[in-house]
Amino acid sequence: MDDAVGGKVGNTCVPCEPDKKTTATLICTVCDELLCHDCSKHHKKYAPGKHVFVDINNSDYVKPQVDMKGYDRCKDHSRGLVYVCHDHNKALCCDECLFINHRKCDRVEKILQSTSGPLIALNDIGVRIIVSNAKGLASDSEKMIKENEKQADELCEEIDNKKKCVMAMFDEAKTRIRRELSAGNASDKERLDKRKDIANSIKSELEGFGAVFKQVRDHGNDNEKRMIIAITDSIITNSHIKINEIKQTDYTVSRSLEWDQQTISLFNVNSLKVELKVAHLPGPSQGVLASGRVVDTRSLVLKQEMTAVLEFGTGDFHNTCVTGLTFLPDGRIAAIDGNNNKCMILHAGLQWSGPPYRFKEKPYDVTCYGNTNLAVTLRHGIFFIYTIL
Repeated sequence: MDDAVGGKVGNTCVPCEPDKKTTATLICTVCDELLCHDCSKHHKKYAPGKHVFVDINNSDYVKPQVDMKGYDRCKDHSRGLVYVCHDHNKALCCDECLFINHRKCDRVEKILQSTSGPLIALNDIGVRIIVSNAKGLASDSEKMIKENEKQADELCEEIDNKKKCVMAMFDEAKTRIRRELSAGNASDKERLDKRKDIANSIKSELEGFGAVFKQVRDHGNDNEKRMIIAITDSIITNSHIKINEIKQTDYTVSRSLEWDQQTISLFNVNSLKVELKVAHLPGPSQGVLASGRVVDTRSLVLKQEMTAVLEFGTGDFHNTCVTGLTFLPDGRIAAIDGNNNKCMILHAGLQWSGPPYRFKEKPYDVTCYGNTNLAVTLRHGIFFIYTIL
C-alpha cells in the first residue's frame, strides 16, 4: 500500500498498532483498513455494515483516489479545513477562520481528533433525507407558483362574475321599467286621445258656425241677426263648458327613476371599494405541532428509502423490537427496544452513539422535549432521560 509520499508502508494491523506490531494478513476493501486474522473477526462488530476482506499478499487491490471537489477547503480563504466549532453549529474552519471568528469559542477541536474513535460505516442517509426534503420544497414551490396564478385567474373571474351580476340586475330593472312605461303610456294615450277628440270637435263646430255667422252678419235681416246672436251665445257657452271640463281634469305626466340608498351609494363613489386581502397560511412543506412532534402537512408519497437492522447487542436476551422512535434536534435518533428494556441513541447513519440506557421495567415509547431531553413512557409512569451532546 502506498503512503502519502509515494513510498511503501508496512503491513501492520491497524487495530493492534497502538499496543503491538502485528503483521496484517487481510484488508477490508470497504474501510480500507489493514487487519490481522484475529482483528478481522471483530471488525464487523465494531464497524457495522457490509465488509469485503481480501488477502493482502495475493491481492492487487489499489486504493481508489478520492476527489473531495473542494469540500475539504475553506470557501472564504481557500485553505484546508482543520477545525470544527461546536459553539457555532459544528462550523468547519481553517486556521485563518479560527483566528478571526472562533478565538472566544470554548468547544473547538481538530476535525481529525473529533473523529479519532472507531469510524462507523459511512452512510449517506442524512444527505439523502435533506436532498429529498429539498426536492419536496422545490416541487412545493412550483405548485405554489401555479396556485398563485390560479388564484389570480379566479379572483379576476370573481370580479367579472360580480360585474355580470350587477349588469344583469340593471338589465332586469331596465326591462321592468320599460314595461311599466309602455303600460303607462298606453293608458295616458287613451286619455289624451279623448281630450284631443273633444278639442277637435269644438274647433270643427265653431269653424262651421263661423261661415253662417259671417253670412248672417253681412246679409241677414234683423230677426236672423237676433237669432244668430242667441245661437252664438249658446255655442260659446257650451264650448266653454266643455273646455273647462277638460282643463279641470287635465294633467301632465312627469316620470323619473327612484333609486334605493344602497344603489345611490354605489353611484356616489369614485371607484369600487374592492381590496386584495393577502393572508400568509402555513405552506405545504411547513409542519404543525401535534402531540409534541412536528407533522408534515404535505401530501405524502411513501417509498422505501432504506432498511436498518439493529443487531443483537451486549446484554440483550431477546431479539430487538423497536416500539418507540423520536428525533433529536442534532439529527440523532432515540429508539426504544421494548424486548430488551433499553433506550438507544443512533447517529444519522443509524449507528450506535454510546451505550444504551437499561430500564428495570418494559419501556413503550419515547419523545424528545426541550433540546436534547427524552421522556419515556413506562407501564406505571414517565421516565426522564437527559442526553449529552
